[in-house]
Amino acid sequence: MIKVSIIIPIYNVKDYITDCLNSVIAQTLKSGIECILVDDCGQDDSVAIAKKLLKTQEYMDAIKQGIDFMILHHEHNRGLSAARNTGIGAARGKYVFFLDSDDEILPNCIEDMLATSERYGDIDLVQGSYTKTPGYINTSLKRPFEDFTDDRKKAKACLLSYDINPVTAQNRLVRRQLILDNDIYFKEGIIHEDNHWTFFLAKHIKTMAICKIPTYYHRYNPNSITHCRNMEKEIFAYSTLINDFSSSIDPILPGHQKELLLNTLTMTLNAGYYHDEFHKCNLIDAVMSKNNIFEKILLKRYITSRDSKVLHLLIRLFKFME
Repeated sequence: MIKVSIIIPIYNVKDYITDCLNSVIAQTLKSGIECILVDDCGQDDSVAIAKKLLKTQEYMDAIKQGIDFMILHHEHNRGLSAARNTGIGAARGKYVFFLDSDDEILPNCIEDMLATSERYGDIDLVQGSYTKTPGYINTSLKRPFEDFTDDRKKAKACLLSYDINPVTAQNRLVRRQLILDNDIYFKEGIIHEDNHWTFFLAKHIKTMAICKIPTYYHRYNPNSITHCRNMEKEIFAYSTLINDFSSSIDPILPGHQKELLLNTLTMTLNAGYYHDEFHKCNLIDAVMSKNNIFEKILLKRYITSRDSKVLHLLIRLFKFME
């Protein structure tokens, strides 16, 4: 029985893929794991390195013990979202776990995260913790959160609150059937896909736990998408986020969703991504469309003045009106 499907998209990571895959076979849990590698057609020999590793005795021994590997190939480069979706489509595990190919997981990762899930009764999501090892990025919980909640509102608020929970797809056990039943796939063709996916994941999570034992090394890679800014992609991504969020606000914690939408708009305006006034007005109108008359008045004032006091008052109003 496959318990966890580890999904690893591979694209131009020849300097990191060996460490990444070695961290998978180093897991203390030696059975019930499948590792799905998705070749997204990079220009280096990352996939060739992975294939060579899988033929070594160390990897053959891991496979015999119960860690299955498969490599899936895209016909052309389709991006991180598509690679993850391909992995989801092939996965057989009860849970999926996204591992970036320039990162690593600690040996205890899968065992401790599964133990956390089973402790509370096969829950929807387990959020892992990050190591504070020098040279890696620490993106752990920014504020304390209870070990477990079956309060749907609390779980949703945690996922939507960027000042509590890191906005990443990786280092989470997510129940695969939840993804399939609710069509929670990654938006293809955009960057910041984790922000988009988390917003829609939050709509369906009913039970959530935190594994407070470190489980993940998040490496700083200067060549990653995150650290290579492309203004055209930024503009398209944030336009997509704002329009998709604004058209999908549901009745459960609408104030939290509006706050996230407002923060996304504020960041794009402050970053100066949109110099076209028509485009900028369209984004503002998309945010406005979900607000009541009082919220609209405050939002117009904030956009004009950028007064932080008005912003905080508006956010309090969002929460009051829930």
